[in-house]
Amino acid sequence: MSCNLKLRLAEGKGVMMWGKMTDPYSQLIMGYGANSNINGIGHKSRAQFNGPRLIGYPESHDEERIMYRAVTFGSDAVSSHNVKDLNTALSRMSAIGAVSLTIPGPKMIWHFAALGMDISIFTCNNGTVNEPGGTDGDCKLDTKQQPQWSENWLSNPSRKKIYDDWARMNALKINEPVFEGDYTITSGSLTPRIDIFDTNIPTTQLRNVVILANFDVVSQTVNTNFPIAGNWVDLMDSSGNSTYSAATINLAPGEFKIFGNQAATLSTDVIAIDYNILQLYPNPTSNFFSLSTEVKEVRVFAVTGKQVKQFTNNNIKTNVFSVTDLKTGIYFVRIQDSENKIETKKLFIN
Repeated sequence: MSCNLKLRLAEGKGVMMWGKMTDPYSQLIMGYGANSNINGIGHKSRAQFNGPRLIGYPESHDEERIMYRAVTFGSDAVSSHNVKDLNTALSRMSAIGAVSLTIPGPKMIWHFAALGMDISIFTCNNGTVNEPGGTDGDCKLDTKQQPQWSENWLSNPSRKKIYDDWARMNALKINEPVFEGDYTITSGSLTPRIDIFDTNIPTTQLRNVVILANFDVVSQTVNTNFPIAGNWVDLMDSSGNSTYSAATINLAPGEFKIFGNQAATLSTDVIAIDYNILQLYPNPTSNFFSLSTEVKEVRVFAVTGKQVKQFTNNNIKTNVFSVTDLKTGIYFVRIQDSENKIETKKLFIN
């Protein structure tokens, strides 16, 4: 039995395929130029694809976290920009988004990469890391720590910057028609360049985007080679007031720029992020959970609908809700906030 999966491509239908690019993006974030060609993130690198149906990704459930590789194996050749330093590695993740998320076609962000997840996929239950190939297994299926909740990563400025930058990149891609157009990728070095363009769009609108990045551990001067003369707008600046027209630009290590021939149509409201969204963490847990905002009442229910816990004012004040007496399973936490709004969160106890 066979089927023609190309039959309805003109309707935007068909099968999308995965595009693994973990190794070259790992090389970039670690600061190594060898084997850093990222052309494969786009569908044009695959001869069989005549449309943007490749889901490219730097990370997945089955590939090592590039942040873990950065802090473990990254370049430490320059002390002022030691990639093995956590904050230095985090500062390079925004540039990873710039040279992956922006390219036309679907992309995958895996499990809190937008917050710089740096826990190895080979982390064992006891916190050690077993690299694959050993006789004692690789621990890939072991339960992993989830520090993004317990440490409230959104309150960490280095991690929040990645989140904000990637959010704006995604908003640009969703809202600006040029990102449905064509592209070229110039890569294989530590200063990759991406050109995105749509010649059907008039030059009075955003029709050309130039993305420049420096993954070296020292500053680099790169050619802008803007395809249209005049001032180019820094699209990561929501005010639209930052412009550039010079033939070269100096990029600090880990720095990137996304330039457009015109300002984006995005308002700052388009990418407003509500950091007051109620969060329950850690989840899963075996001991306790906390909440990200002030609440008035907290009750826990089993999947049968039976209430199994109700927390007192003292628990609410300390923001520590013990669940050590509950059996492993799924529960529902009913939360009433200070404005009497009620929200229910699913809680996993292991």
